[in-house]
Amino acid sequence: MKSATDATFDLITGIRSGNRRMLAKAITLVESALPEHQAKAQEILDAVLPLSGNAVRLGISGVPGVGKSTFIESLGMMLIAEGKRVAVLAVDPSSSRSGGSILADKTRMEKLSVEPNAFIRPSPSGGTLGGVARKTRETLLICEAAGFDVVIVETVGVGQSEVAVASMVDFFLVLMLAGAGDEIQGIKKGILEMADAIAINKADGDNLEKADLARKDYQNALNLLMPNSAVWTPPVLTCSAIEMRGIDTIWETVLDHRARLMESGLLQQNRRKQAISWLWSLIEEGLKERFHRHPLVQKLLPDTVVEVESGRTTPSAAATRLLNLLDR
Repeated sequence: MKSATDATFDLITGIRSGNRRMLAKAITLVESALPEHQAKAQEILDAVLPLSGNAVRLGISGVPGVGKSTFIESLGMMLIAEGKRVAVLAVDPSSSRSGGSILADKTRMEKLSVEPNAFIRPSPSGGTLGGVARKTRETLLICEAAGFDVVIVETVGVGQSEVAVASMVDFFLVLMLAGAGDEIQGIKKGILEMADAIAINKADGDNLEKADLARKDYQNALNLLMPNSAVWTPPVLTCSAIEMRGIDTIWETVLDHRARLMESGLLQQNRRKQAISWLWSLIEEGLKERFHRHPLVQKLLPDTVVEVESGRTTPSAAATRLLNLLDR
């Protein structure tokens, strides 16, 4: 703290006091690729790290059109009514420039976005999935330090980003639809294996019977998989975000899961594993960046790519030659 600049010190103080404006400015520094901003961001992260770790970290994913934004708003409003502070981080690995669909989350969550005890923030990827993981993890820690009780990490679709999100949360919830074709074929086995619970959304009106059938199908599918934890069997639930039905049951499920992990010591164990995984992903990402910045690599890479494309050299030989340049 003593070495922090006045501006950085003000941001750290603002975060600790829960100042939303200071929180937003700190996250902007974290998301910046400028070296001077990254240095300030690291100062902030080092200072607030002891204050983080107390929030419920909840990852939410689902197929397009499943109603994630409506669900998150309903859950968020319910939690705020209970006196909790809620942060929502939206992840889109496809584009950091256009923002994909994440920038529309604030307009879709009209009620939640104006709540003083809520904070909604899109998380740009910088063009890489690793970028998503790094920026979102750091933003998550800052939100925890700012006093948010629940941090929800939302992914835009079912795909590789789920792996990144599942590696930074305590509970991974997958939202699904009923009556949208062959549900079991519509979701990858890997997503099912990562899920701590599946919720069939839009279980209302004429869709109630279909939702119950889908629930049974998914439960049968989950029964065929090896559970991720010795203390938890993922349930399949139904809910209606619009009618606010089943949302409380899902939250109770999240808390039950958390209580079991804490009692068994698995919560902290999982978080320690996630931290080590984060360390290695940052090392790999940093090595890749240094590789592309190396002057000799920049000079020889284009011709080397042409040699590989034309078959004049093998990819393994070309890779070895380029990697050896880092020693010069």
